[in-house]
Amino acid sequence: MNAQKHMRASTGRRRRLTFGRILQYVFLYTLTFLVLLPVANIFISAFKTNKEVFRSTFFPAQFNLNNFKKVLSSDVFYTGMFSSILLTVGGLGISTILSAMASFPLSRSTSKICLIIYFIFLSAQMIPGASTIIPLYTMLRSMGLLNTRLGLIMVYGSHVSMGILLYTSFFKTVPRGLEEAALIDGCGYFRSFFRILLPILKPVTITYIMVSISGIWNDFFTPEMFITTRSKQPITLAVYSYSNMNGSDWGAIFALMALSVLVPMTFFLVGQKYFFEGMTVGAIKG
Repeated sequence: MNAQKHMRASTGRRRRLTFGRILQYVFLYTLTFLVLLPVANIFISAFKTNKEVFRSTFFPAQFNLNNFKKVLSSDVFYTGMFSSILLTVGGLGISTILSAMASFPLSRSTSKICLIIYFIFLSAQMIPGASTIIPLYTMLRSMGLLNTRLGLIMVYGSHVSMGILLYTSFFKTVPRGLEEAALIDGCGYFRSFFRILLPILKPVTITYIMVSISGIWNDFFTPEMFITTRSKQPITLAVYSYSNMNGSDWGAIFALMALSVLVPMTFFLVGQKYFFEGMTVGAIKG
């Protein structure tokens, strides 16, 4: 009798669990479909003619590469991609190094001053970006960096709040014995940081880059305020300028949009393993 009751209870739990998993899969697949549908529409519309773009059919009658040939024969795509890559690499390079170096003492120190500094950095995430445009504009103008890629790189490089949050949580999981052993062996502070600690930051570094790359790559408002020369505009402004110049050629506009998202999409597909690994760092301790 006890065995039968146990089997019935186990069967009931499996049924309830199976039903719950079915609901989870239905919800996840539905959400994934809704998220990917606009992206898929961009890529599919890039192969359509202008007449087919305005039709109700989802797929074109024939996939052609004429729209991509138009975009690739224009300088707008190359200048926009070059500016976006330069701004993203430069801004993320500066913010990554600053975040990692600032997080190390904040994670090791127990003083109230470091704790206050840590919360000041975190509170910066609650400040709307639009409210800082005027002070940033004034600072860049006084430094002679308006309408320059260097000025925009410095703006993106100053966004360290998210990086400090991630790196501080990660450093709290690193044993103190690593840097103590390095100090005993004669390594100084900076040498032990760059030679011992920095190599083990790979998962959280990729996570931080993947979280931040879309914000920089897809940013439209900040370059619009600080960059006026068309040859220096990133790909977001390049798509906007191209749509203004070729407003009736929707197939080419969709082709340019499809090409503009390939870089962050490829980076995420390559680094997604480290992304999920880095997001779970510090969940147990820190």
